[in-house]
Amino acid sequence: MKVRSLIAFVLGSALAATLVNLNVLAQQTPPLAPPYKVTPLLKGPVTGDPNKETVMIRVDWPPNVSTGRHTHPGDEYGTVLEGTLISQDEGGEWKTYNAGESYHKVTGVVHETKSGDQPAKSLNVFVVEKGKPMVQPASK
Repeated sequence: MKVRSLIAFVLGSALAATLVNLNVLAQQTPPLAPPYKVTPLLKGPVTGDPNKETVMIRVDWPPNVSTGRHTHPGDEYGTVLEGTLISQDEGGEWKTYNAGESYHKVTGVVHETKSGDQPAKSLNVFVVEKGKPMVQPASK
């Protein structure tokens, strides 16, 4: 009977910790404002660098919307899960990313990303400096 109690305690503790972590993520300001639906998935430290953290989100993109020109305080790695995204780094060409394709945005580089004429979904992972806003608008 003691083994069952221990297992119940461990599972209950793990569930409570998970719920606390999800609540903390839900209270944070998402890197994109509506009309995007941003679902926080993970936030955690970067091993070996106490000044950085990893943030993972899923973004549901309505058709024909743009992030506007912006930067991030760290690298962004994205994968298009559904639909199409079109992105441009400052001074570069527009590139199209279809479902299953990935992209990388370098720390501090001004860029813009748009959805096509259909809804899209992406998974985005950021490795950023702790305490800094996830997105900084860029002047034109």
